[in-house]
Amino acid sequence: MEKRHGKNKILFISLAVGIVIVAAVIVILVIFLKNKGDSNADNQDFAITLEEILYGSLAASGFNATWISGSELFFRSSEGDVLLYNVETATTRTLLSGNSSVLATAFDYFLSPDRNYLLIGHDYQKLYRYSFLAQYTIVNLLNQQTKLVNVSGESILQLASWGPVGNSLIFIMRNNIYYRASAASEEDTQITTDGSIGNVYNGVPDWVYEEEVFSSNKAFWFSPDGTKLAYAKFDDRNVPLMTIPVYGLPGDLNFQYTRAVQIRYPKAGTVNPTVTFHVVNLQNQFSQLILSPPDALRNVDNILATVNWATNTTVTAIWMNRVQNYAEILAYVISDTVATSETIVSINKTNGWIELFTPPLFSDDGTKMAVILSQDQGNNLGGYRHITLFNVNQTSSANVITNGKFVVGEILSWDSNNNLIYYTSNTEEDPAVQHVYSVSTVSKNRTCLSCNTDQSSLSTDCLYNSADFSLDHTHFALKCEGPGVPQISIFRTNNQHVTDWTNGDELKSKLRNKSIPTIKQMSFEVAGGFVAQVLLKLPPNLDTSGNVKYPMVVHVYGGPDSYQVIKKYSMDWGSYLASNKSIIYAMIDGRGSGLKGDKMLFSLYRALGTVEVSDQINVTRQIQLSLPYVDSSKTAIWGWSYGGYASAMALAKDVDGVFKCGMSVAPVTDWTLYDSVYTERFMGLPLPGDNSEGYKNSLLLSQYEGIRKKDYFLIHGTLDDNVHYQQSMLWAKVLEQQDILFRQLSYPDEDHGLATIRPHLYHSLENFLNECFLL
Repeated sequence: MEKRHGKNKILFISLAVGIVIVAAVIVILVIFLKNKGDSNADNQDFAITLEEILYGSLAASGFNATWISGSELFFRSSEGDVLLYNVETATTRTLLSGNSSVLATAFDYFLSPDRNYLLIGHDYQKLYRYSFLAQYTIVNLLNQQTKLVNVSGESILQLASWGPVGNSLIFIMRNNIYYRASAASEEDTQITTDGSIGNVYNGVPDWVYEEEVFSSNKAFWFSPDGTKLAYAKFDDRNVPLMTIPVYGLPGDLNFQYTRAVQIRYPKAGTVNPTVTFHVVNLQNQFSQLILSPPDALRNVDNILATVNWATNTTVTAIWMNRVQNYAEILAYVISDTVATSETIVSINKTNGWIELFTPPLFSDDGTKMAVILSQDQGNNLGGYRHITLFNVNQTSSANVITNGKFVVGEILSWDSNNNLIYYTSNTEEDPAVQHVYSVSTVSKNRTCLSCNTDQSSLSTDCLYNSADFSLDHTHFALKCEGPGVPQISIFRTNNQHVTDWTNGDELKSKLRNKSIPTIKQMSFEVAGGFVAQVLLKLPPNLDTSGNVKYPMVVHVYGGPDSYQVIKKYSMDWGSYLASNKSIIYAMIDGRGSGLKGDKMLFSLYRALGTVEVSDQINVTRQIQLSLPYVDSSKTAIWGWSYGGYASAMALAKDVDGVFKCGMSVAPVTDWTLYDSVYTERFMGLPLPGDNSEGYKNSLLLSQYEGIRKKDYFLIHGTLDDNVHYQQSMLWAKVLEQQDILFRQLSYPDEDHGLATIRPHLYHSLENFLNECFLL
């Protein structure tokens, strides 16, 4: 018994000790897991959230002011006050308190040239990308009295604008132009009478000119002294109608039956709007002249690309042929009863298209004109866009002011007195870098204004810059846009610092508590001897050894002359994926992209859907092979608009399994269904005698077999006026008929931007990636 009892005691003690050990192990394991969980929680606390991206809390502030003199800025403060600020005296004048009721629904505000009135735009109703309907109120700054603008008994207008002197006004209502000589007056003169909604447009562009030519809701131009008004008229009566259904509000009996909107939308190869160019004398009984296009473009389809006044009596216009590979710049000299014209320069492109949609800039006396034109750099380098001068009133040879293997982006200002032109361009060493320069129109020597600034608080991390110049060219707002947190400072043009406008301190403070992706820039050779630029957003604390493999998402746009690889601050969905989901986010500028000269740009001319798509596939493969931490079995591609087309094309043409899955938002699927001005610029006409073969090769609808056995997500808004829902429906129809499985999401009554459902959109995209990457 005792022996037996002894054995039981030993067994009991052994079990007790074992239990204690197991319990200790469990406690240690729980503590370890808890600490690990807390560590992950801490990391997640520092990660960028989707809400921060969607609602812009990590976005940078832009320049919110307008120069109205050599030293004064007009702006609205963060408190809502409308102010004038003198940068030299550092004094502020309040024009209108933010408490004013007229500012409650305001979206824009304009000071009259004589500074006696404010024009406040309010109650905004969006139409298309730039156009809208709104009401306007005039505020008398002398007595603070307000007056709602009323034109022929109506207060909802398409546009209202001050003239360049005094306080005269132009209004556009129901596609007609009205002129008011004084803000104090109630009398309007109706300048046009044939305006008709959806048919004839005066002073405002129709859909295709708004979207693809003017990039604006305005199609009128005052002479500098305000005595004449040039305007464009668009006759759309023969342009085919695109009908788009409207589903309405859930539960609303007013939408028991679907409605529809109709848009005059010229598709590739169809009838374009007819444009005419007019000048009206505002001081001589409103007499009008029609300014004819050049002889070579008079009896054919033409495009009025842009307009600007050189002097009070000379207005210039750039005319193009339909497919935009021939252009003439005309100067019209206006008298009371007649206009004479002279061709300043004719431009013909045989291997590409012409980009001349920015108004020319003129010397103070109006005798010389500056434009950005491609200039051959010799040594088989091809053309690069450079500042080119011409005499205005006569045909003259080009005087090229800049030269080199860089691209001029914008002419900012022309100081004729000091023979200086200010502009932006990238650099020969790195196309992703942009600086602000001045160049002498005499010696052609150039100086970088943003490379070395006399301001200690301006970050040395300013590699992407732009500027706004004061009216007398004595001051400029230098906008350091990245890659670090953007800052804006005011300088004199001798580069002396005056003041900081925004220093980015608030945003810097937010980012200190965030796990920010690391930016990596790379380059890879592609076919044709070209080099593709790559930008990667890498997860914080990335393990570069290759022991950990990270999924990768390629964000593609890929459209002609587009680019994504620049040293500009950006907090986007890719930043969220890298920070929060440990996904590498890649952008690739291959053939057809901008910033690297005409040879690379024009390599996709008349061949959309070819080389720009191949480069996305091949460069992605090179990234996978060159970086050991990229998971080549978990790589996706996505894009929006042209990018939606390119992502689907890349997925379809990828025969080596570079991409596991892809997402297309609002894609073009057939270029004959897209608008004529954009499509024909790059593709010509879809006709047997022109480029029907190019259109056939670009057709996504015929590439369905490449989608089979791949994960594909198709997304589109049904009220898209730009890339019509029809494009996705035909693509879905083909995939369904071929028994190819895919995921599809439609957003009822959403336009191209999907602005009101962004949370749902990005949660849906993320859910798809989670499934694709098994996250």
